[in-house]
Amino acid sequence: MSAAAEFAPPPTFPFLRSAGSPFEVGRAHGAAFGDQINGSIALYREQFADLGFEWHQALEVAASAGASLSAFDRALGEELEGIAAGADVDPREILAINVRTGVIRSSEKQASKLFEAECTTSAVLPEVTADGHTLLAQNWDQRLACQPNTVIIEQHTAGEPAILFVTEAGILFRHGMNDRGIGVVGNALRSDRELAGDAGLPPPVARRRALRTDTLLDARQAIDMTPRSHSANHLVADAAGTAVDLEAVPGETFPVDPADGVLVHSNHFLNPVACETVADQGPSAHPDTLYRVSRLRQAIAAKSGSVSVADMQEALRDHHGLPKAVCRHAEDYSAPKAGITVSSSVMDLNDGRMWIAPGPPCLNDYTEYAFS
Repeated sequence: MSAAAEFAPPPTFPFLRSAGSPFEVGRAHGAAFGDQINGSIALYREQFADLGFEWHQALEVAASAGASLSAFDRALGEELEGIAAGADVDPREILAINVRTGVIRSSEKQASKLFEAECTTSAVLPEVTADGHTLLAQNWDQRLACQPNTVIIEQHTAGEPAILFVTEAGILFRHGMNDRGIGVVGNALRSDRELAGDAGLPPPVARRRALRTDTLLDARQAIDMTPRSHSANHLVADAAGTAVDLEAVPGETFPVDPADGVLVHSNHFLNPVACETVADQGPSAHPDTLYRVSRLRQAIAAKSGSVSVADMQEALRDHHGLPKAVCRHAEDYSAPKAGITVSSSVMDLNDGRMWIAPGPPCLNDYTEYAFS
């Protein structure tokens, strides 16, 4: 049976443009996407239950983690309060879905079961692109059940750069860019440095904080200075033509620089020091991480000097190793935990434009979004 016959993704994701204080943009998010937020809560409540976490336990841990988040970044705490108010849900439930990884990793037994997400990301610098622009791309791979709750937001928070991003409804951020030419994408990593508790903050919080900045150096510092208790990868690029990948583990960050104008990352460590000093659990969980990074790099290298947005979109549709490819398909679309490329994104950081396709992207067209 063909992939198209098995599954048909939606043509686009719901979109919101909002402006105001942190609480006001959060309330607009909650009011616009109430149904999807309830879908996110139901999804993660079920995931917690599958891992032996009662919902009241998750809410207790979430309340503590939420207090840590608000103490560290009051504006993001207010935005979460606004989301809960707009959606008319318990604020602890919004906290629970935002700090879900930390909730689960508060128990090492449960943490050992958590490493579902894949992703393939890339930055392509001006010397490689057709028009001298910086391109940033991500295939976000996660459970198929996340797709109905995925949304796109253009957000103008008072006192901050405007941001355009993809996320799950009710959650602060997944990946995106700001109107100052900074973009950030990310990947899951897993190592022997994971902490059982969650004294740190979720990786999307670090990425969201990076988009408050005007320069890549400041974005990098924002990520590095956000406390963390588990590993994650962050790829940051700017319109000026620079990029850096940050393999972040508790207490340490390992940078990866572009090679020949290209940076590609998946779900294993690339920094040489990290490879020697960190026990990388990515390849054992996702052996396909090893060929996804090389497949995307090869596709870009084949067009070096003339890489376009369309070329990046085509590269993100690569099917080598199907179903566990850059363009990931589910082995069984009826399975409750089926994993797919939920969304595929390409950003032009110079023009402030972003093309997004509900995945798998081979089954869909990309829709263009731009700052208003």
